[in-house]
Amino acid sequence: MSRKILVSFLGAGNYKCVCYKSWKNSAKATETCYAQRAILELYPHSDIDSIVLFETEKSKGMHGTLLWNELVQGLRVDPNKIETEIISEDVSDLSLSWKWFESLQSKFNEDDTLILDVTHGFRMVPIIFSAAVAYLKRVKNIHLDAVLYAAHDIPGCPIVDLKDFYSISDWTEGVGRLVDTADPSFLRKTAENEQSGSFAGLNNKELLDSIEELTSAFRNVELQTIEQKARKSLELIDKFKKQTNGDLERQVLQMIVDKFQPLISEPPLDGTYSLDYLNLQLRLVKMLAEYKLYMQAFTAMNEWLGSLGVFLLHRDNKFRIDSAHSDKKARMYAGVFLRMLEYGDKFKPENDTDEAFRKALYKPYCMLCECFSSREQIEALIENSKKIRNGFNHGWTGENRNGVPSDIDDIFNNAMTILEKIVEKIGDDNG
Repeated sequence: MSRKILVSFLGAGNYKCVCYKSWKNSAKATETCYAQRAILELYPHSDIDSIVLFETEKSKGMHGTLLWNELVQGLRVDPNKIETEIISEDVSDLSLSWKWFESLQSKFNEDDTLILDVTHGFRMVPIIFSAAVAYLKRVKNIHLDAVLYAAHDIPGCPIVDLKDFYSISDWTEGVGRLVDTADPSFLRKTAENEQSGSFAGLNNKELLDSIEELTSAFRNVELQTIEQKARKSLELIDKFKKQTNGDLERQVLQMIVDKFQPLISEPPLDGTYSLDYLNLQLRLVKMLAEYKLYMQAFTAMNEWLGSLGVFLLHRDNKFRIDSAHSDKKARMYAGVFLRMLEYGDKFKPENDTDEAFRKALYKPYCMLCECFSSREQIEALIENSKKIRNGFNHGWTGENRNGVPSDIDDIFNNAMTILEKIVEKIGDDNG
């Protein structure tokens, strides 16, 4: 069963008694010299399962008994909830700081909740605790409920919740995963836990659903819907950018826009096998490789070559997918064209329909091999792509048991150079 645990440091200062104000509302605590008592009174302590107090020998001698009496006798805290741990005053020995770190993480079980009091202690404590919190959230999935600082020297003596600053590492990881791996899950989890602070505006289901739909279409290589979904998502993100008052939220949203903007075509695609469509597909292929999604990248590359055949066949009258029938026909043309590229003169149609398609595609095939590339280049590209796709399809077993080629980056880059050159020459040929 998950627990709520308050962790605090007992300092060695000469503390004056004040009435601390709650971080949640306007409530005031009983006058006290100790932030720990005020926090436990306002939380309240009945909702907390364990209290961990880190003390030095000096702070224990100065305040240990007094604080214990305030908590147990004054506030009626169950003494069995309180655990004290002595730490060294030698801050020059970092190995001792690691012991604090290890001791702190040992207090927690999976899914526990942490309330952290950083009012007192060494100046390095917030740094160590920040790292410890990040570690506990990843390794033990703890929930950070509050990071409290009791400001006794500010008018009104407010207790301030600094939790939002401790969540910055989560936002950093969430955005990093999204832009580096196209994985929106951690960003969504972080946003859904954000109720206040500089990133709270990102906790919006419509926005998060849209980002998830976009990244899913990207990772699943939805060639014919990716542009539409990217446009929808980025338009929604732009809307949120204009609405938000927070610079940090805008920066996060702009990072997402910058990363996925290449999936947008201007003017918008209309279902036509056009040069714009081919260029968009190439940008998608390149992005997949940037994310090291090589199985998807080489699959999309293969599909691109098929689309190229349909484009060259209907270059003058622009073939458009506007029905299931036209989509099926385009796929049949693409399939035959790919086999022509793979087998060259050795390609044998399986039926009369394939033969009719072969005849129709022969001129585009010759145009590609003679004007925009060479037969040798295309056949080598197709062969390398097929080997890699087969390797992924069969888990790198059999003749591919040595695993992913160590030069897969070079193979991909060489192939992309050929494809980009083809598009460039087609563009020049179009005038």
